[in-house]
Amino acid sequence: MRVKRYAALAGLGAGLLAYGLARFLPPPPPEPWAWGAALLGLLLLVGGVRAMNRSMLSAFTEPEEVPERVYVRRRLEQGPKVVAFGGGTGLSRVLRGLKEHTANTTAIVAVTDDGGSTGRLRLAYGLPAVGDLVDCLGALSERPALSHLLDHRFDRGEMAGHTFGNLLLVTLNQAAGGFAEAILEANAILNLRGQVLPATPEAVRLGARFQDGSEAVGEVAIRARRGRIREVFLVPEPEEVMAEALAAIRRAHLLVLGPGSLYTSILPSFLPGPLREALAQAPAPLAYVVNLMTEPGETDGYTAYDHYKAIAYHLGRRPEVVLVHTAPIPEGVLRRYAEEERFPVPFDPRPFAVDGVRVITGDFREEGPLAQHDPAKLVRALLGLV
Repeated sequence: MRVKRYAALAGLGAGLLAYGLARFLPPPPPEPWAWGAALLGLLLLVGGVRAMNRSMLSAFTEPEEVPERVYVRRRLEQGPKVVAFGGGTGLSRVLRGLKEHTANTTAIVAVTDDGGSTGRLRLAYGLPAVGDLVDCLGALSERPALSHLLDHRFDRGEMAGHTFGNLLLVTLNQAAGGFAEAILEANAILNLRGQVLPATPEAVRLGARFQDGSEAVGEVAIRARRGRIREVFLVPEPEEVMAEALAAIRRAHLLVLGPGSLYTSILPSFLPGPLREALAQAPAPLAYVVNLMTEPGETDGYTAYDHYKAIAYHLGRRPEVVLVHTAPIPEGVLRRYAEEERFPVPFDPRPFAVDGVRVITGDFREEGPLAQHDPAKLVRALLGLV
């Protein structure tokens, strides 16, 4: 906590002050009780300062926890500056891993979801999608219980289907008078290890143009169309992005895309023009984390290189590093995902080598019944790039 060094300095100063003042005074008569009084005074001073500190700190937390909390906070504040793009479960898992290593994480989140609770709130209040923002806010919070509270879903009445976190952002939007102000207020209230920002504070939708020339607007409609996508775009083209997002990209030590749904989570998180330009010009290395499984109606039949090419095409910059899970996935997990028409993303290192892209392979899956990335494994590999 950097207290002892300052206490020693203050003690030295007090001693020098007392010695200096004593030189201006005549020698005192020998009083036997003087030493006892001085010792008693010292004990009272030390005891009083200690009791005062404990009294003040107890208003905020248990005094015994203060040294550890301050140490952790100072250590994390010295961590690398990482900007992560995406949405949904993939981005929130990356954030949970990053917050154990740095307090300088910025999440830039796609806001084009139009299904479920988020879709209903978009229609009712004209807001950007709030669901993925809430997931990321919970992931970066210092208090694990807060994430469960934000995820609480009401099951009856007019609020049935809505989560507490979604309603919190709607409330803050009305109180703050704008979505950009609302999300900054949410960051402050939830005491994050970093910050969570929308790709744009405007209410936009995702459009897709397919290989046959047809188009669809809205994430739900795009998935239902089940065609091979040529490109995606925002409707309308947003005019506003947050200055905090652009500043974070310029200062970043590492830029991370994914994991997550390629066309409906990762690409929409950087489609606004100013974000694409900032990413294209940023000096920090750009890493792309490929999904473990394909997405039905979105990336059916896609290889890891197909994912990478879609990123490079929409961004105008090639990721310098691509992370690919190559370890075997248990048969039981594969059967479960096959029932949903989801299959492991095939990987061939040769086209990456031709493009001069560094590929990091390994076991990035979390143990358990699902095919999803392990936050600790993934973040260890990512921070090794900084």
